[in-house]
Amino acid sequence: MVKEGFSEERTTAKVSIHKADYQVIADVIPEVFAEFPLPWQGKRILIKPNMLGPFPVNKGVTTHPALIKSVVEYLQSQNPAEIIVGDNPGAMGYGENERCAHQTGILEGAQGYYRNLSKNTIKREVKSTFVKSLVISREVLESDIVINLPKFKTHLQTRITGAVKNMYGILVGGEKARLHTIATDPEDFSRAVVEVYRIRVPELTIMDAVVGMEGNGPSNGHLRNINRILASNNGVALDAVMAYMMGVAPQEIKYLQIAQTEGLGEIDLDKIEIKGPLEQIKGFKMPISFGSRGLLGTMINKYFYSSLAKPHLKVKEKQCELCQVCLQSCPVGALELKKYPSVRRDLCISCYCCYELCPQSAIDFTGWQKFINLIS
Repeated sequence: MVKEGFSEERTTAKVSIHKADYQVIADVIPEVFAEFPLPWQGKRILIKPNMLGPFPVNKGVTTHPALIKSVVEYLQSQNPAEIIVGDNPGAMGYGENERCAHQTGILEGAQGYYRNLSKNTIKREVKSTFVKSLVISREVLESDIVINLPKFKTHLQTRITGAVKNMYGILVGGEKARLHTIATDPEDFSRAVVEVYRIRVPELTIMDAVVGMEGNGPSNGHLRNINRILASNNGVALDAVMAYMMGVAPQEIKYLQIAQTEGLGEIDLDKIEIKGPLEQIKGFKMPISFGSRGLLGTMINKYFYSSLAKPHLKVKEKQCELCQVCLQSCPVGALELKKYPSVRRDLCISCYCCYELCPQSAIDFTGWQKFINLIS
């Protein structure tokens, strides 16, 4: 039986913040579940990590396997009917799902409960500004409880990526790319992200903020030790807290504005019940396209996606291993293989899929964008 998605904020938003590192995370998780009790017994439970691509654990790109293992071990003691761990990575191609699960350590952390969510799908009519239907992993829709395990990171197109953006992974295969080709503008893409999140709102979100990412996330930023685990019964509220910790007003994040308007959660921190040490991170760097504030920042934000100011992306040949993940992942075919992959700026829609999915971080900004990145 396919479960219906939620369309409204269900309960008073509560966010808890715990000091943690990966060595003691197993002690923190029972505290989280005590704060957010759910009826586990006899339920089918899906654990949805962030598995962007085949990045090793030390890159800090994907949900740490220690968090996944701790959640699985707690749930094993609660006698659920079934435990499933799974995601659909951004990298496409045969065998990519299992390969990503292995290289990220998520397969090991899943303790035998990992499942390739791309093998069992359903085409679902959705309420969307951009499409009439989407292909979604059936396990997502049929699970009684969904536990969302995002990372604390920045994102070039949406500024931040956390609980809401992580549920974009319920889309299978080329569906992510299809939405990118339709919702090319950052504001449109933010709306698309919220519309996907609305399809199946998780009952609980536990964020890996032990090691976060600043700068040009979600895969090419700089790691930042935050030593926190964040948890909430409302992913929108949790992302609002994350934005504040990064030094950004939640109201400045477009997808959070949209989510609040749609009744999916609260982003006013004064209306969120927050337990634990809420502190802003000093000197936290935002992405290149939003890195500067004031007049310069306004000009960059306004023109960054225009035809006159599309970002210059270039392959770093010494790092490129010709794996062609960038070519496979580009939703509009804007890369062509010469001696090395080359970006066609006339076709580029500034979605940064090539930049964020390259396993070798071999794609970089050049020209004025790189200069802005250095001074931001």
